[in-house]
Amino acid sequence: MRLTPLLAALAASAHAETIAAPPPAPIGTNTVASAELYVARPGTTPCVVDLLAKHEFIGEQPVAMTYAPPAACPGPWAKVVIETDFNVTRGRQFDRTAIINLGGVNLYLGTTMEPRRDIAPVWHAERDITDYSSLLTTPQSGEFLLANYVDDTYTGHLFGAARLLFYPADAQNPAPATAQLVVPLSDRQASLTNAAPALTKTLTLPRNVERLYLDVMAEPQGDDEFWYGCVSDRFITKDANLCGGGSLRETEVLIDGTPAGVAPIYPWIYTGGINPYLWFPSPGVQTLNFEPYRVDLTPFAASLNDGLPHTIALQVEGARRYVYAMGTLMAWLDEGVSVVTGGLTRNTLKAPEINVDDARMSAKGSDLNGQMTTTLPRDYVIEGYVVTSHGRVTTRLHQTSRLSNHQAYETSLTQAIWRVRQSTDLATTLTTTDAAGVQTRMVEESFPLTIDYHDTFHKDYGLQDIDLYQGLKRTIRETGIDGRVRIRNEDLSTAPKLHALLDPKTHRTKATTGTSVHKVSVTDSDGACYDRTLTSRNNVVVTVSDGCTTKP
Repeated sequence: MRLTPLLAALAASAHAETIAAPPPAPIGTNTVASAELYVARPGTTPCVVDLLAKHEFIGEQPVAMTYAPPAACPGPWAKVVIETDFNVTRGRQFDRTAIINLGGVNLYLGTTMEPRRDIAPVWHAERDITDYSSLLTTPQSGEFLLANYVDDTYTGHLFGAARLLFYPADAQNPAPATAQLVVPLSDRQASLTNAAPALTKTLTLPRNVERLYLDVMAEPQGDDEFWYGCVSDRFITKDANLCGGGSLRETEVLIDGTPAGVAPIYPWIYTGGINPYLWFPSPGVQTLNFEPYRVDLTPFAASLNDGLPHTIALQVEGARRYVYAMGTLMAWLDEGVSVVTGGLTRNTLKAPEINVDDARMSAKGSDLNGQMTTTLPRDYVIEGYVVTSHGRVTTRLHQTSRLSNHQAYETSLTQAIWRVRQSTDLATTLTTTDAAGVQTRMVEESFPLTIDYHDTFHKDYGLQDIDLYQGLKRTIRETGIDGRVRIRNEDLSTAPKLHALLDPKTHRTKATTGTSVHKVSVTDSDGACYDRTLTSRNNVVVTVSDGCTTKP
């Protein structure tokens, strides 16, 4: 019996390792200490293709790359992984964004560590890009962007390298059923603003598409970097050092102008965010290696199989200046027929209806006092079917979500208090029905962020106290047509606390004390388990604790 793409992916993953732990940071170190997982690898020996040898990045021009498929590993591949290595020299430097595109398709997006005069961070990141395998079967050109500026003030030199690892398939490590068509929405990242709010691509797809996904990346920059602390536009004046657009951001997917999907934006905090000393030696969740959000567009497949051009767009709610946006479209084709028919039978997704309560907020210049609460609830269903060479396949997606942001401000001549309670909670159920039966994939996700920030101003000095929590919780429950249930639980968090002495004139940090607790816990129903806690004090790792305590 022919497996659908989802079943084939589940079958392939059943033969692979599910947990791949990074080496722990040695106690007493002050370089990068992260417990986030690496990519699990098959048992075969990979072929390695260098995309860029170690390179120093100066200026804002991307570095061109060329790629050719590995002759010794012609495919199909059990897995393809991109690995990156970075370092920044001692000195002073901002956090920067690193982007690697190949054939216009984004392979890596992350931000960098900041150095200090006595700290020169070194770090590694990797991402599973097996689903983009068809792109990698032919030569491609690409670019590595890492804009950095070095002068008498900003003295940190940034270096980066990247390579691809191709793991051949064998009987124990079969190749998954990857998309035959991989198409970027643009040749490189687009900067979305209030004036230019959408990234659009018009294309004509093959007429035998049976499954369709879109990987979405949206990275807030500039005024939007601290979007969870932005306010309503009515509080913005020419003298106000505030960001507008409201305190929620999400990426919306549209097909021919009709809402087709939603990709939440994780509240990433870069290593220069709020106070850089929060992030030595442990950065925030995903700070160095962003994860794309996958939107299932399969219910629209038949509508796009008519041989006519269609427009797919990404737009970011609330974007002002600016959000980097990238999208990669993946299409699985039915090679048994030339035309797959069907239709979209239901779509209740609408434009966002944001609720804002800022009546208790007042602003004078950049000084804010009061509270504001913003919420965005959703509950929608999208359903469609395709008639393929292996029968009729119906796909139903049901998502409920609630984005919520509550901020409180107290500002006076002697203090500034800012409190944030930000949450993104989603529950998505994908049900696929074909001649073989019914299979489901349920994903529950939560992205909490809490910030308690307190500045106290004295004549001769200033004090700053920050207590922050950032998390990512996810449970995936997959049920195959045989009734077998597979569960994976993921729980990542970082909780830094900082007490800082500030210069009364410049407000720069002069001295700090603080702690940070960085936790990662992953379990699945196959018995795999990973649990690590890194604790740092005054920017140095003091304990590393391993041990699984929970099961799904």
